[in-house]
Amino acid sequence: MIVQNGKPRSIFGQWGLVVTLTILSMLAQLDKNILVLMVAPIQKTYGVSDVEISFLIGAAFAIANIAVGIPAGWMADKWNRRVVIAAGVIIWSLALSANAVAASFFGLVVARVIVGGAEALIPPSSYSLIRDGVDEDRRARALSIYTMALMLGTGLSLVLGGPLLAAVHNAGWTYIPVLGHVTSWQFTLFLIGAVGLPLALTVFLNRDPGRSVAAPAELAASNARASSLPDYLWANRAFFIPILLFVVANAIVTFGMAAWLPAMAGRKFMLEMRTFGLSQGVIMLTAGPLGLWLAGIAMQKKNANNPLARIMSVGLVSSLAMTIMPTALVLSTSLQWFWAINCFVVLSSWTFMSVTSVVIARTVPAASVGLVMAVVLFLNGLVGQGFSPTLIALVGRYVYGGGEHALPYAMATVFVTAGCIACLAAMRLVFVVQRRFTGGIKAEHQNSAA
Repeated sequence: MIVQNGKPRSIFGQWGLVVTLTILSMLAQLDKNILVLMVAPIQKTYGVSDVEISFLIGAAFAIANIAVGIPAGWMADKWNRRVVIAAGVIIWSLALSANAVAASFFGLVVARVIVGGAEALIPPSSYSLIRDGVDEDRRARALSIYTMALMLGTGLSLVLGGPLLAAVHNAGWTYIPVLGHVTSWQFTLFLIGAVGLPLALTVFLNRDPGRSVAAPAELAASNARASSLPDYLWANRAFFIPILLFVVANAIVTFGMAAWLPAMAGRKFMLEMRTFGLSQGVIMLTAGPLGLWLAGIAMQKKNANNPLARIMSVGLVSSLAMTIMPTALVLSTSLQWFWAINCFVVLSSWTFMSVTSVVIARTVPAASVGLVMAVVLFLNGLVGQGFSPTLIALVGRYVYGGGEHALPYAMATVFVTAGCIACLAAMRLVFVVQRRFTGGIKAEHQNSAA
């Protein structure tokens, strides 16, 4: 039980912390993805090509996000986590609003880089706060809810972005005091950025839970022997190698789907992007949170003989689902089947991050949770977001000849390969936690009961 000032922390206080962090992370996803809907007006304003736009939307954000990820993990373990989170939200909100005064396309790129770097500050500190601020018997559900922000923010950007931009345009809002006249898309970004400034302070409505010193026996012992993060990871390589393979393989499938599914649906079923975006956004806002909630309940089941093995079993089931269903989705020939299978894909797509965060929270010493999660997020972004879309394009071009059906076949090939790796890694983790961590977890539970 979490104790503050000698008293158990209330359930409302614990869930209040989770809700606050989820809302801020959801805002980050919305701010990250809203720019995708503004490609046409940005090109009209600055006269840039598709290649330049792709750099703005993808690489400019991803490179900064990845570069700041590891330092953000160090900050989460050493600095005041609420201050780190608030600073990140304020910085990215100001950078987003700065798009309203960008006189050139280069100015947009600079703002996008700042947004990407600032948003990287949030997850490590958030995971660390949930690790220390939520009781273990509800931590899996808490981390699953926090992971929902990925779906909710992206879904809201798809559902609300277009109507918001249209509303600003129709209202004729093109003047900002002091800044002067701007375009409607710039006013929209300014408005969204301004909303983030007061929301940044909501993290201080939650008390800092302090830092836990408890850790499972085996990893705690190895942590004492390791003088640095690489030493620590290497000392526990039997655990960390499969968990990182599990994350990377699932990220390849998840980010590959996100990058190429709109184009594939448009080519195969002649869907307009507005229609696809609205439908996909609704699915992400409903099926996504439902899947993560169910995963949290499954992982949190009480009286399990080996809680860690049960958690990784959930990861194995979700990896199996994310091998079969995305493949069936991209090879489907019926629009009705496409949307039906898509619901189940979204239901399972981000379970791997919920599983990973719960396993790390239960096994890694509290003082290292932020940095270890930063490594996970670094690989997740580098391989998943950065490499997966290009891998699919290369397979489509050089394996399937770049023909009419090259894209869905390439997606299916990559998904099956990565999915099998994820399943094997999950099976290995089930074996590892059954053999190596059962004693440490039992000891921890006995100490908690005492």
